Amino acid sequence: MGKEELREAILILRAALGEHSRLPSGVRVDTPRPDVKGEKAFGGFWVGVFEIGDFEIVIRPRVEKYGEMLARIRRALGDVSWIYLTASSIYAGDSRLAIYGEAYRLLGELWLLASREPRFLTERVVGRGSRIGLGATGPYLHGRRRVRNRALANAVVLGVRRVAEAVDEAYEIAKTLPTGVREVVEEYLSLISRGAEAVLEELGDMALWIDGEDLGGYWHVASRAVKGHSWGRLREAVGRYVMIPSTKLYELYVYVLFLENLGAPYRKCGDFCLEVENARLYFNKAPLSRLVKKLSGRSPKPDVTFKRGSSISIIEAKYRELNGRGLGLPDAVRIAAYLGDVARNGKLKAVVTALSTPQGIENPVRAKISNGVEAAVYYAVVNPDWDSSGEVRSALAFIMSDP
Repeated sequence: MGKEELREAILILRAALGEHSRLPSGVRVDTPRPDVKGEKAFGGFWVGVFEIGDFEIVIRPRVEKYGEMLARIRRALGDVSWIYLTASSIYAGDSRLAIYGEAYRLLGELWLLASREPRFLTERVVGRGSRIGLGATGPYLHGRRRVRNRALANAVVLGVRRVAEAVDEAYEIAKTLPTGVREVVEEYLSLISRGAEAVLEELGDMALWIDGEDLGGYWHVASRAVKGHSWGRLREAVGRYVMIPSTKLYELYVYVLFLENLGAPYRKCGDFCLEVENARLYFNKAPLSRLVKKLSGRSPKPDVTFKRGSSISIIEAKYRELNGRGLGLPDAVRIAAYLGDVARNGKLKAVVTALSTPQGIENPVRAKISNGVEAAVYYAVVNPDWDSSGEVRSALAFIMSDP
């Protein structure tokens, strides 16, 4: 591939990814996109593969255990799909891979059929029974009998088969993807398979009633094909691509690690909020805003917000190595703004997680803001390539310590 061809391909991919401003869950996507600056090409913070013409461009993960982030999220949150969607919505130019939305809509309808529709029906029988009717040829006996709702069983099983066929086809495509990317795509597809298993579990023994014939009034659900969603207007132009927004995946991974290390069962306390005993963790959401919301009409969105009693702290997840330098000026200003607008306590606290942290600086970084008010920022190394539990526990101890 020549220099100009590569430049054009990256800019086409950048334009295509720019159409995805939000994930299906509503979370805003602010992941930096691939770009070309002068003579240099940048992969941004997306990971995946892009095929255009006879060429394939691969943007590899910055960490080896990239797929482990998504697996860890699933193990921790289980069926909390309201937040799992933020990581599992993989953008795919190949519609055979982008089947999540269609598959889950169909599975949702099938589950409702299996759980709410009557499993037995009553039908009229002529020639026997205790009731007498009068027809054109004279009186006749008739009655009612209870029969299995085979149409329901046929429809649900057929619908699940259609989902399974789409998943199998997508698995075959996923085998051609690079390691790391392939692991994440397969994890995403396995979630759909587990949804299909849940529908069959709800159907229970009714699955044995199928005869493959009558669909009754359920034909409109059972006959629906699982088609991938066409992501944006440029799909035909860009060919085939699968891209994962790594910064959002990392933010959710950090959210899960802090949730796990609180060491107690959790419960949902609202959209993008989980509660552990007397502590709450908010994802991409702030529980309050002193000034920003009044000025802009919108609340600030820190990566993670930790609320315990009357104390509120900020957690910013940076999917990069900070190494010998600290935060860039835009990140530093953003954290300072969050501390002033959202954080609440005698000491305003924030945690910055990254794949590696600055060397030779005081940790935490402290500064007196005004009389009686101090701000402190704690750096923690959170990297999926090794066990970061100790770093997370130290960060939690910093957050929960007395002002």
